[in-house]
Order: sequence, then structure tokens, then C-alpha cells
Amino acid sequence: MKKLAKVRAVILGIQGTQYKITDNIQRHFESAVHDAVKSKDHENKIPNILGAYEDYTEQRVSPIKAFSDVLGVSEMSLQKEIHANLQDRVYGMAIKHIKHDSKLHAATEKLSGAVRFATLTKLSSDFAQEFYRVSGLRNIHRRDSIFAHEDVDFADKSTMEAYWPVLNYLGYKEGDDLSGVLVVDANRDNLACAKAMGMVTACIGDKNLSPLNGDPIDFEYENVKVLMNEVHNAIREEKGPVSNRPSWNEIDHLKWMVEP
Repeated sequence: MKKLAKVRAVILGIQGTQYKITDNIQRHFESAVHDAVKSKDHENKIPNILGAYEDYTEQRVSPIKAFSDVLGVSEMSLQKEIHANLQDRVYGMAIKHIKHDSKLHAATEKLSGAVRFATLTKLSSDFAQEFYRVSGLRNIHRRDSIFAHEDVDFADKSTMEAYWPVLNYLGYKEGDDLSGVLVVDANRDNLACAKAMGMVTACIGDKNLSPLNGDPIDFEYENVKVLMNEVHNAIREEKGPVSNRPSWNEIDHLKWMVEP
């Protein structure tokens, strides 16, 4: 557990990590992209939109940027159309299935005294914020700590481009030792990238175990609540109790209070 004891920052996902609706949300997102592109493709330049979307993703190219280039429209215009489609079709419906999770809240709140949290998700910022509001975690996961798909220029989480805006927020820059950053995800391709960058990785999967050396992940846990408690206990054993320390949110607030 030495790796967990050194953790000072945690990057979380939402879908599949804290909320199990990955396939449903992904289908809705792709449908929203399809309709947004179709509404702007007056000359039928992209006859197979979903096929092109998959191709761009496999090439690690932002589909939104690629589509906007082909269509000669701004990325912001296309993004707004996508978000409007998602808002109309998905979020109001999906949110009904999110319920307050007292155990997730307790585990997150306890760990927030020792680490900084950030969220990196393929969902939109609207959905992410609503998830944290309904789940009771809004005070811990503030808007500036949430990096939604649009905040990282629609970069895929299997590429370094998606992580650097989040790492910069957490106080890291290129060349820094990233072994104190824990990335939690349900997708092993995403975690392989984080591992290659030097971060500690944990997969939310089927078991609680430490994978063998050479695996693209360091740990696997059945759910994120168990993992957060493990990190908290590891840090407590290494450094002493953390419950009386000010949380990172409190530290940020105090810093704001004294800055001109």
C-alpha cells in the first residue's frame, strides 16, 4: 500500500467509476453528435457520421474538431449544438436514476482532508455538476475541479492531452513527478495512458486486488468507495490521522480570504 500512502491528488471519472451508465450515456452522446453534425452538413460532406466518429476516435483525433474542419464551422458552434441535444434528451431523464449515496459521500469527504480531487469525464459539465449535486458531493467537487469533455477539447482519456489541463489545475506541470496522483477509471486503455505518464492507477472492476507487475494498472477495486477508504487508511498509517487537517476546499477558501 506504499503507492496509496503517497497519493496527494485523485482524478476521478464518473461513468463506470462512480455511476454505472456508461453504455447508455455513450450512445446518447454519439447520437447527439450525429444530429448536430447532420444539422450543419448541408452538402452531405459526411455521409456516415457515426463511422467517421469511430474512425477519428481510433486515430486519437478529436471528432468534434475534425467535423468542424470538414464542415467549415467553428468548434464552439458544433459543441453548443451537441450540448443542446444532450440537454433535451438525456440529462433530465438520466438524472432521475441518480440517488444520494451516503457511503460515497462519507468516503469522499473523509479523504478530502488529505488529497485534492478533480474529475475528468466524457460527460458534459452540466451532467457532471448535476451528478455531484444529486449525489451530495457538490461541495467537494466544485465546478473548477470538473473537467468535462468540452473542457479538454474533446480529447480522449487514452491520450495525454486529456490529462494535462487536470494536472495543471492540481498544481503539476510537465516534468514533475506524478507518482502522487491517483487516476481512477473503469477503462483500462485510459489507465494505461495515465500509467505511462507516471501516475498511480486504479481500475473499478470486479475484484479488490493488486494486479501483477506489468499490468497497465496498479490496483483494482470493486467500487470507488472501497478504494477511497483504502487510500485514507494508507495515508493515515503513513502520516498520522488526517481527520483534523483542513480539507483542500478549506485551504483554498483561506487562501482566497488573504489574497488581495
